[in-house]
Amino acid sequence: MAEQRGLPEGYIPSVEDADWFINYWNELPSYSNQEHALDKLFIELCPENKCIEDILIKCSALNDFYSTNIFDIHTLAQHIYGLNVDARLRNGDYSLVNDIANVEVNGKNHCFYSFATKFCSHHQPETYAIYDSYVEKVLVSLNKKEPFGNFQKNQLKDYDVYMRAIFSFRQHFGLTNYSIKQLDQYLWQLGKWYFNQYGLSFKYYNRETENPYPYEDSRSHFWHGEMMFVTTHQSVGYWKEAGKNCLKTANEDIKRLANKYTPEQFGVIIYISALFGKWCPYDDQLWLIEY
Repeated sequence: MAEQRGLPEGYIPSVEDADWFINYWNELPSYSNQEHALDKLFIELCPENKCIEDILIKCSALNDFYSTNIFDIHTLAQHIYGLNVDARLRNGDYSLVNDIANVEVNGKNHCFYSFATKFCSHHQPETYAIYDSYVEKVLVSLNKKEPFGNFQKNQLKDYDVYMRAIFSFRQHFGLTNYSIKQLDQYLWQLGKWYFNQYGLSFKYYNRETENPYPYEDSRSHFWHGEMMFVTTHQSVGYWKEAGKNCLKTANEDIKRLANKYTPEQFGVIIYISALFGKWCPYDDQLWLIEY
């Protein structure tokens, strides 16, 4: 299994790291194109919420793009329609988030908090920050190591508290030149990098600009391979499948290696093998065992 990680000891948010993640976001079509599509829908085509049809299509788009797993979109859209949200969005009313989030579906109360923050954010991206579990993990972890705000984890589901935490984070770490949307991009990706729960992490590459290992050290190859995987925006799904195909004919050593990692992580290893195989034809893949 992939190692469960947290923020490195001594990690401090910085302008350099924020720029790295924001640039990475903008370079990745699956992120930037989705963002532009939602901007067109929410800001250009359907900026208001005066008819159920507009709300329904916006809810459906958010649910699909963000995989928010809302199981009854129509009920949620009707709920939002009944709140008359437009004036409150323009006024930056934070209480609107919790009002949207709490919905009764088939007689049961549900809280779609993360969805509600996304709905508000895409209408007013410089007023409402997006809540996500990765962002929550970053804020809580950092606040324990380098206190910047007066909040506990369970309080971040109160949107007033959440936004105070975001503003305190921005002020404390000298990131006041970044917009709320840019902080969204930075914090979410930072959390995904260090708290990834879907089986993909990087053992050697940590966004360094230069390889920290001597060339003759096998870790140098692994660092370079992971760096290329990230910076050339390789498809995790493609290499996950390539790893599965590799195992059909792999020897026992490679199969044991694969059992130590998730399919996603093993896919990265197979990418590294393919990358170096272009330059140095290997008779076998046993050198990968050192990973």
